[in-house]
Parts: sequence; structure tokens; C-alpha cells
Amino acid sequence: MHVEGPGGLNETYDAMYRAYSNIFTRCGLSFTAVEAESGPIGGSASHEFMVNAESGEDTILKCPVSGYAANVEKCEIGKRGHDLNAAPTGELTEVHTPNLPGIDEVGKFMKVKPDRMLKSIVFSVSGGRWLVAVVRGDHDVNEGKVKIAVRAMLGDGSLTVALADEKAAREAGFAIGYVSPRTVNTVPGTLLLIDPDAAQGGFWASGADKKDYHVKHFNWRRDVGNVLDDTTKVRICDVRNAMAGDPSPRAEGAKLETGRGIEVGHIFKLGTKYSEAMGLAILDKDQQKRAVIMGCYGIGVSRTMAASVEQNHDADGIIWPAAIAPYHALVVLMKPEEAKQQEAARRVSATLAEFGYDVLIDDRSERPGVKFKDADLIGLPLRITIGDKALEQGGVEFKVRKDGAASKGEVVSFEALGAKAQGVLGAAW
Repeated sequence: MHVEGPGGLNETYDAMYRAYSNIFTRCGLSFTAVEAESGPIGGSASHEFMVNAESGEDTILKCPVSGYAANVEKCEIGKRGHDLNAAPTGELTEVHTPNLPGIDEVGKFMKVKPDRMLKSIVFSVSGGRWLVAVVRGDHDVNEGKVKIAVRAMLGDGSLTVALADEKAAREAGFAIGYVSPRTVNTVPGTLLLIDPDAAQGGFWASGADKKDYHVKHFNWRRDVGNVLDDTTKVRICDVRNAMAGDPSPRAEGAKLETGRGIEVGHIFKLGTKYSEAMGLAILDKDQQKRAVIMGCYGIGVSRTMAASVEQNHDADGIIWPAAIAPYHALVVLMKPEEAKQQEAARRVSATLAEFGYDVLIDDRSERPGVKFKDADLIGLPLRITIGDKALEQGGVEFKVRKDGAASKGEVVSFEALGAKAQGVLGAAW
């Protein structure tokens, strides 16, 4: 909680951002901190920390020039031109499209590609108003962007904006599934948000505003009219999910690139949303009652471990970064029944413990091949093998897991073992 005003929240938030970055760096992870939607938790800002992994559940968009990064729900798109005044490509023509459940099926039936179709999504706005967001057929409307745009359009940040209830929308006059931008003129209280990629000339197909029908040769100026110039009813703005190849919002001429990530941390600026709701307040230095300013910070510990495995492995098993490995070294005895090798294992363990490292000893009565295979599978950073040949040379076999299962170990003396391990692992925590 933060009681020193917005400045205190910002300072703490930035400090937590740095702390999270340091934590994941120290964990040996390749990660990206991305701007994120606050979602139902709310608040004025949030960042997700994503471990970069092809198996990740989230799509990340990045600008290769500026370093800007955001998830799909939050990512902005750079400037795009638009033209609502282009000439029609033909007469508006109705096409009967019965029992076709989506853009792709309608497009195939009409022989129109999705990028030449208009997708119109209906939202309800508090105060009894309606909103239609229009994007290209191959794009997806972004609900978060729609909410921000309509609140700015009407100058009211407290407005409730949500996908329309189908029954209520039909009763208001919307032919759900067949809506077109023309409803801004036919359904009272309707606002229109148009994504720049949809606000273009050329051939368009759209819904016909009646069940089982679409139209070809839709034209913005002819079919919607001068209401397009009324900024209290119509705005052209970014209302869709970003994609690879879109213009970067932070570097002119650069294109967004995509990657996959696993979320391992999330931080939020909550402000006073919850403290006001709960009546949580303090007296300031002037004895004035003020709502506590709050932040929210969380790390997924188990997700961090799982994400590390997704990022650090090979065909033979896990490759643990030293900082989060369950143990730092696996000591493998070739002949666990022999007292000489048992004593060597104790000596190795004691030496590594002096340097702060945790050791797991494999003294099972198994064949060497089985033990080596298991060692690669569990992936501890170091494998120390105690065998007759190395002992005859006054040392043990030292092998680094990240070098791969096929790499050969080297014989290291007992006296040099601790320093050798430290050279690979670094100082223990």
C-alpha cells in the first residue's frame, strides 16, 4: 500500500519493476517485460513478465527498434492512413447468405476474401447507448481499446462498456451476425468506431442489417453519409488486436514482431479503486482523510520453475540454471559399495558445501549408463563422477550439464574442485 500520493505509487511500482527484472535475470531466464491490460483487477497500468518460450500461452508483440513490448490485449499500433471518401466500386448488392456461421464461410460463399469484408461488433454503453466497432474481416476487435476509445470520445472515464447482450441488441434493432456500419443511422443512440484498416476505399462486403443477408460494394461515404464527419458519433481509431507486420507505435518505419511467452509475474497500479470501495483510509499530515493508494505485485514461483524447464532443456532432459536448480551438483558413484569411493563422495560433498553449493549423491546400485542417463534427465548444473580412473589421477570427473550429454568431462583434483565449480556456477546465494 502507498500512502504518500501518486508519486509514492509510481516510485514503488518502478522499484518493483526493477526488482522483478533482477529476479528473473538472476534466475537465468530470457524474459520480456510487456505492457499489459489490467483486466478485471483494474488500475491505471500494469506489466507482465513473460519468459520467452515457443510453448508460451501468450502472444507478445515487440518493436525491434525501440524495444517496446506488449501483449495482444494491450499492444498499440502505429499510425495508419485512412480514406472514407473513395468512390464506390459498384451498386450496393444484397446476397442471400443463409446458415453461414462466420466470416470465413460467408467469404467463401460470396467469393470475397476476409480482408475485403467488414466485421461489425455491437457493444452496449452505460446510459442506454450503443456502439458498433468495425474492423477488417481478418482482424479481431480489441475490447480494451474499444473501452478506452469510447470513454475518450464521450469524455467520461467511468462509462461501462461491454459486448452487447444479443437479445437486447436485437430488440434495439441490430441484426446480430449481419450488422453493418449503417446502423449508426438506423439505431438511435449508436456510436461508430472504425479501425483505420477498415476505413479505406476499394471493394467491401458487409452485413446487410437483416438476417441471412450480406451486401457487396459497400461504400463508406455513399452508404453511411455525412454522419462520418460528426466526431461526437464517429471516430477512426485503433480498435483491433495488433499483429506481426503492423507499424510500431514507437519507431516510425519499424514493424512489430511476435513471439510467445509464459507469464511468471504481474504488477499493477491499483490506485484507490479498492481502498475507496472498502473505506480504507488514513489521515495525512494535515489530518485530512485520504484513501490509501494501492499497488499489487505477484510472482508465480511454480510457473517460474516450469517456464525455466520450457526454456532450458535439450533432447536428454532439463538444464537447470544454477540459481534455481534443486541441487547444484550430482555426485555419481560408479562403485557405491566400495569404501574408497564412499569416502571420495563425502570429501567432494564437503568441499562443495564449503563453497555454498548443495549436493545430491547418487549411490544407487545401478549400471553407469542408467545413472548417466538419469543425470542428464534431471539436469543439475554439474555432474561429478567418482570412478577408479579419476581417483588414480588424484581427482574426480567434472562435467557441465549445459555442455550437452555427448560432451566429455575432465579430471579435476580434489584441491581444485571448489574453485572449478565456482568458475562455472558463480558465487552461491
